[in-house]
Amino acid sequence: MSFDQLMPIFLSSKISTAPPELPFRFTGGFGMSSRDEGVLMVGQGFYAMFAQAVLFPLLAKRFGCLKVYRMAVMLWPALYFLVPYTVLLPPQYRVLGICFCLLWRTTAQALTFPPNNIMLANSAPSMLVLGAINGVAGSTASLCRAFGPTITGFIYSKGLSIGVSGLGWWVTGLVCIMGAAESLLMKETKNNCSGPTMMDDEEEATGDHTMIDPLTIDAAIVAATRPEDRSPEDVSNILIPLHTENPLPA
Repeated sequence: MSFDQLMPIFLSSKISTAPPELPFRFTGGFGMSSRDEGVLMVGQGFYAMFAQAVLFPLLAKRFGCLKVYRMAVMLWPALYFLVPYTVLLPPQYRVLGICFCLLWRTTAQALTFPPNNIMLANSAPSMLVLGAINGVAGSTASLCRAFGPTITGFIYSKGLSIGVSGLGWWVTGLVCIMGAAESLLMKETKNNCSGPTMMDDEEEATGDHTMIDPLTIDAAIVAATRPEDRSPEDVSNILIPLHTENPLPA
């Protein structure tokens, strides 16, 4: 979320003429127009469809979701630390550098979100709680979408005021390092939801595994009818099978 908020601002910022004071004190952006930014975003969108539909299934089939997820989250911190330095490239290589960063970002995103959703679903102990788990995950993601860009935008503006345009990127990179370290503690579980079905879970929750005898249903219907409405055939149709299946002791 923070990348999507910072990148358009970074691309549209004016090119700085002030000499940089490496390694951290420099400002400026690419001075791109909205049209040029739109072309980049369109190309990024087409590649995102390819990466998520083709690249991720191939890697997940070969290495598994957890390994692909770890590999992707390890890519994020380095990306956030390198993006601000693309403004220091020679003019003829700047667009190539930013295209490489967008390609990097799109690949990492396509290899992060699908395995995250798959592993979240596989971690559910039962289908009965899967909806609650997805609801909590969706609410948490929405909370991050609300506060993440706000916080990083505030840090980015503070960095510009002190002549460090990469401050917002680097702080976000530190957060990514914590997420990458956390991924090393994750364990991949098999799909527990592929075993018992939802019907099995419901039966286990209710504790009722038996079926009602059809003869019992018919007897209850006859008993619920008024005596004057009962015919001898109805009574005999119920009593004779019951007597056959449960004969009186001798």
